[in-house]
Formats: sequence, structure tokens, C-alpha cells
Amino acid sequence: MNKFIPRKIQKKLNKIIAQKQVTIITGMRRVGKTTLLKHYFEKIPSKNKLQLNLEDVLTRKIFAEINYKNIARALQQEGINTKKKSYIFIDEIQFIRNMPSIIKYLYDEYDIKFVVSGSSSFYLKNHFSESLAGRKIIVDLYPLTFKEFLDFKGIDKKYNKEFSGKNATRSEISAEKYNDLYKEYINFGGFPEVVLADDIEIKNELLKDIMNSYFQIDVATLADFKDIGKIRDLLILLTQRIGKKINISNIANALNIKRDKVYEYLAFLQSTYVIKMIPQKSSIDNRISADNKFYFTDTGLARLLAGVSEGSKFENSVFMNLVYDYEITYYQTRSGGEIDFILDNSIGLEVKLNPCRQDLAILKKRTDSAGISEYYLVGLQYSELDKTIMAWDL
Repeated sequence: MNKFIPRKIQKKLNKIIAQKQVTIITGMRRVGKTTLLKHYFEKIPSKNKLQLNLEDVLTRKIFAEINYKNIARALQQEGINTKKKSYIFIDEIQFIRNMPSIIKYLYDEYDIKFVVSGSSSFYLKNHFSESLAGRKIIVDLYPLTFKEFLDFKGIDKKYNKEFSGKNATRSEISAEKYNDLYKEYINFGGFPEVVLADDIEIKNELLKDIMNSYFQIDVATLADFKDIGKIRDLLILLTQRIGKKINISNIANALNIKRDKVYEYLAFLQSTYVIKMIPQKSSIDNRISADNKFYFTDTGLARLLAGVSEGSKFENSVFMNLVYDYEITYYQTRSGGEIDFILDNSIGLEVKLNPCRQDLAILKKRTDSAGISEYYLVGLQYSELDKTIMAWDL
């Protein structure tokens, strides 16, 4: 049996799963949702529990009844005693459109703890918001951070929580140990099965399979797009614009589609966890807009789609190492200069492959303009420059 490797999100999940509310784990296909569900299911001491995967067509028949009382009876036939506290774990719930209302009925009528997962936040967050107001807690799961990447490779690394500590503890010895590993992380991303594969060809084949599955399952079943090829063209176009503001008009012209369709496609890509938007510091609105910057949720997929510059891949990887722990925005001066990331409105980070003193001086001016007192460069090439953190120490 494969050994379970803990995930960063579990500190949050451990608290949430203990609550009565429906626990919803969302994230892109094959980021580890099923593994997490299985882990928590096995930890439930009660025998009055059931685990279901709705990718199985036969399993979906349990929830095909119009009369929800009959669904309760079907669950009883599967071994659930609805007269007692019970636990039902359901994987890939987006395959049944009315699942939110089914869960609402069962949640209200019986003492059932639901832990469910799905691959589309658009479906889960919108439909569950309508049906389960006050009855749900949603958790996003992403591909592995670099710390998780090391865990999956069996490499133990200590981390400083404070940025001042990250800045102070860097060393050339650490650089020799982790630089090549971080470059592997940049190029192949953080899907667990890709990280665990030893052969480069196998890693690339797995990434191709993940992308093909996305188009064949998520795009084909969750979207109502007549021209799926435009989604692929958009993704290829986006690989050249990682970390940049979204220019809707330019994208529309390049793809020969209307602006409204660009908004629709981008919203779908974000809701299915292929890309993630961050707003400008002055705005709290994270909807698709011309002020948003975007990143891919996995650098391996971005590289697979098209040639991506080393700087863009590196900046994207840094973003994904921060996404669990911070509210992330970016800052732009009136003259157009940017600070790549503002964390919790209090820490400024500028990402550079090879940090230099001029980069630090520019960052200082921009953080002063933004009213940010704590700031650092994040580098890949080892540097002893003041206020510089190596990416593997994030």
C-alpha cells in the first residue's frame, strides 16, 4: 500500500472536517483530492460510513431519483444507518447537477457529515451557495508547493515562518542542495504523480494525459462551448503573458472572438483551476478585469502548452508557493512600475532569477510608494544580497 504523504492544507482541513457543516474540497483534476478523501475516510472510527465516486456511472444511479426520500433509502441499502450519526464521502460531485439540493435535503433530515470533492469551483461555489448557505465550508487544493514537493521525494527541510528568518538563514550549502530540485519543480510542476515519476519522459506523458483529461472531461462536460479549440488557443496565448495584466481586447483580436467570450473563457479557466487571478493592491475585486494579473496553477502544464520563458516560469512557481498562506495582490506605480506580489497588504516581494542591488533599490522605492515597510527580493541564483530570499526557502 502506498504511504500517505500529508499535505499543507491538512492543518485547515483537520479543523473543518470536525465541524458539522458540509466539507467541500475543490481543485483541478489529479491534484490529490481523492487521496485526501480516502485518508480522512479511513480515519473515521465509526463503521457507519460510506465512500462514493461519481465518476462511476453505476454509482450515479443512487442519486438519480427525483424523490429524495428514495435516495435516503438507497443509501440505507448501501449500509448507512440514517437513524444514527453517519459519514458520507463523495468524490467528483460535479457529475450530478442537483447534488447540492440532494445534500441539503439529507443534511437537514438526517445526522450526516458530508465530505465531498469536485473539480469545478464554478459549479461547486455557485450551486452550493444557493442550496447550502451556512451549511458548507469550501477548501481549495492546488498542485504541490515546493515544501510538499520535497516531502513527496522524502527530503526533510526546515522552514522559517517569518520572512526575516528566511532572509537570514540562506547559505551556499543550501543552494547546492536545493537549486536543482527547485528547477525540476519549475519545469515539471506539482502534480503528485508527476513529482513521484523518476523518468523525464514519463513526467511529460503524465502532464499530457492530465491536460488531455481536462479537455475531454472538464471542458467537454462542464462547459457549453461550441469551439473547444479556442480554449486551447487561449491557453497557449496565456503562456506568453504569465504575470502580466490581462488585455481583453488584444486577446479577442488574436483569437478572432468577441470580448464577452474572452471573459467567459477566462472565468471558466479560473473556475476549473487552470489559472488563478490576482487583483491590484488598490482593488479588492478579484473578478476578471483588465487590472488582474494571472498565473497558471501548475508550471509543468504551462511549459507543456508552449515555450515559457525562464523568468515567467520562475515567477509563476513563486506565486504557487505563496497561494495557501497569503492574500496576494500586486502593486503598480503611476509610471507603470510593479511590485510582483503584496502579501496580506504588508510584505512586498519582487521575483528575479538573478537578484542584484539595482533590483533592491527599485523595490525599495516602489514599496515606499505603496506604503509597504517590509520587502524582499526572491531569487533562484544564489545571492548574499541584503533582503533577498531564495525561492526554496519560501
